Amino acid sequence: MTRQHLFILLSAIVGIIIALAPLPLQPQAQLVLAIMIVAMFLWFTEALPLHATAIVIAFLLITIAGMTPEETFTPFFDPVIVLLLGGFVLARALQKHKLDEYIAYTFLDKIGHAPNTFLFAMMVIAAFLSMWMSNTAATAILLPIGLVVLTKNKIKPLKSNYGKALVLGIAFAATIGGIGTLIGSTPNVIAAKFLNEAGIAFDFLDWMWYGLPFVIVFIPVAWVVVTRIFRSEIKTLKTIRFKRGLSKPQKQVLLIFAVTVALWLTTRVHGMASSTVSLVPIILLYVFGLLNTEDFTKIHWPTLILIGGGLSLGLAIQASGLDAFIASFLELVIANQPLFLAFVGIGFFAILLTVVASNTAAAAVMIPLMIPLAHATGLDVTTVVMLAAIGVSLDFIVPVGTPPSAIAYSSGYIRVKDMAKAGAILATISLFVLASLAMLYWI
Repeated sequence: MTRQHLFILLSAIVGIIIALAPLPLQPQAQLVLAIMIVAMFLWFTEALPLHATAIVIAFLLITIAGMTPEETFTPFFDPVIVLLLGGFVLARALQKHKLDEYIAYTFLDKIGHAPNTFLFAMMVIAAFLSMWMSNTAATAILLPIGLVVLTKNKIKPLKSNYGKALVLGIAFAATIGGIGTLIGSTPNVIAAKFLNEAGIAFDFLDWMWYGLPFVIVFIPVAWVVVTRIFRSEIKTLKTIRFKRGLSKPQKQVLLIFAVTVALWLTTRVHGMASSTVSLVPIILLYVFGLLNTEDFTKIHWPTLILIGGGLSLGLAIQASGLDAFIASFLELVIANQPLFLAFVGIGFFAILLTVVASNTAAAAVMIPLMIPLAHATGLDVTTVVMLAAIGVSLDFIVPVGTPPSAIAYSSGYIRVKDMAKAGAILATISLFVLASLAMLYWI
């Protein structure tokens, strides 16, 4: 029996034990709990691809927990999925026409030769790109540029503090940048979905009001951490010069990108939902021949399926009443704690969860529980949900924590202990920065 099959078997055994255990739950809630534990086990061990586990969730919810196909499958094309689909298509257009590289090189043309200034510029660009495309794509674009600069300056893998700082800085900034906009990271749209379901209007601009200040504050913090831990041994840097104008297709993609962002930011003016706006770039990019069917097949569909499964599970947790039961246990942990410590506790739980699971899987499990927890403790619902949503994106400690960290590790310029040294400090600081923003700015 392979390790994968062993994990699958163990998940089934654990699920059956929970389903049959004498728990103080309604039958449907207990079955949903069993399915949730099975899903968490499969997600955490990655015994199946994450999106395949999402399909398993849908099947079990219908066949075992008594959910209807309509209830279960509707979230797979929820407005959240449409919103992300528009973002993925737009990101594909930026990549196909190399507009992402153009933006990066244009910024880099303007900076000086100071190593830490170059690092800060790369981090800002990584954060900006991650607001509009996946942090994986942003890292994949910028890391090769950084590696070219390192090679040009004869900086060898594992032997240079500056090489470690640059590689880690790009990866960390890409992870942080995804917090800035609603489409920047999948937990963001999951949070917006459940807030809207709870009757709290929450759109693209609302997310930026919460998330963007964190990015603005935390990018300099991350830069200080990596430059202090890995102090540069070089004084000046040979950088890249890139001179080229925009092509006609690039100008068209840039215009469509600008129009889409403008519409996302003005949903309260024109009345279209953010998900409806996401259809605009899809339509325009195909009308002007900037994308084709092959490009559509390159969209990261497994991520969309994964989110659909997570949303189905979250709605089942709510519909069965399981959310209130679990929230009552979480309430015991933070009840009667000072507000700041309660916020730290929620953030810590979110970070801890995402150390052993993808941030999407962690969000799918944690965010549905936050609304009943807020009601039970008297905390502001939006604040609690946002603490969880941002918290699950703050794992900087291990290469498997986020795709940017994995890409950084694969560069060969860092060891696991290098990432852990900087990442543990950064994750700890992020927890207190997040709780402080919640105290001083959100409420």
